[in-house]
Amino acid sequence: MLLFLLLTLQTSAAVGQIDPGHCRFPLGLEDGRVKDEDISASSKWYQTTGPQFARLNREDGDGAWCPEGQLERSDSQYLQVDLKVLTFLTLVGTQGRYARGLGKEFARAYRLSYSRDGETWKPWKNRQGNAVIEGNKNTYAIVYKELHPSIIARYVRLIPVTEHSSTVCMRVELYGCPWHDGLISYSAPEGQLMMPPAYPPASLNDSIYDGTHERRPLFGGLGQLTDGVVGQDDFLLTHEKQVWSGYDYLGWRNDSLGTQGYVEMEFVFDRQRNFTSMKVHSNNLFTRGVKIFSSVSCWFKPRLIANWELEAVTFRTVLDDRNPSARYVTVPLYQRTAKALRCRFYFADVWMMFSEVSFQSGGNLRPDFKTSPHGENK
Repeated sequence: MLLFLLLTLQTSAAVGQIDPGHCRFPLGLEDGRVKDEDISASSKWYQTTGPQFARLNREDGDGAWCPEGQLERSDSQYLQVDLKVLTFLTLVGTQGRYARGLGKEFARAYRLSYSRDGETWKPWKNRQGNAVIEGNKNTYAIVYKELHPSIIARYVRLIPVTEHSSTVCMRVELYGCPWHDGLISYSAPEGQLMMPPAYPPASLNDSIYDGTHERRPLFGGLGQLTDGVVGQDDFLLTHEKQVWSGYDYLGWRNDSLGTQGYVEMEFVFDRQRNFTSMKVHSNNLFTRGVKIFSSVSCWFKPRLIANWELEAVTFRTVLDDRNPSARYVTVPLYQRTAKALRCRFYFADVWMMFSEVSFQSGGNLRPDFKTSPHGENK
């Protein structure tokens, strides 16, 4: 039943790209790696139904976390988990309060919110804009729900939802893997609408971006460039269902950005890092006016409250007019140390489109992540 959770992590700490299909490790609620003090809640019914008892497949205390009183439709009671490190979350498992056959309470639905810093909380929504996740139908069966899109966060809140006044209890496990990139936000111009002749329109915006839109630029969040979904060779095709053409890409038209001829992006990280390289997945369907960037220049900032260093790293690509395949372009960063980067990607044609950006930096050690009991420990 849990075979889909058992997938192998790559051994090199420099690998930055994450495949959501491989990132499904239990994060430690059930086996106790997440400590009691790192599980909190808005309330509890009794001491024996406190947040520390919200552990999947466990029967400690009175068998689950139960918020105080009857849950109403307008309530926002929550269970909060501190994972201690930035984590790429792909899956949630929930149960109700079985309590050795005496329990009757479970959550039929719930919402998620998350935070990377413990201060700014963001509501999770799926790719169609729905926030409510279907929960349990009894107290004992585990219900797994995949997160599309995945979440990058340190803190996660599960918020039970009810249509009618009822008592709710939950046991949970979170699944994912460490977010080695350490990227906590990127900023960029908002993506644009492409109207190719004889083809459907392609909306190349960042539809899952969790930051803000101030005077149109994307600011202070993460989105499709870090969701682990790599765009196809034909940018009109998509891996997702019930979405529009061009969904997997963030894209810009050269003449829409003035005469500057480049797209400027800023990347902010959790701490100062020693960068080896940046990988940018770019479309190269040149028959429709799309090519990888011709060159990129990156500046570095050691602290957020500091000036950009004057010396940039500049990398020129080898343009390809024969192979229209999308591809990763690896940009060497020569062990430059920084907490923030500003990069200018220069156009090689009318359009430029990215589906993923990842960073490789030194000193990123992997925590001891365990597989389920049916797999091999890594």
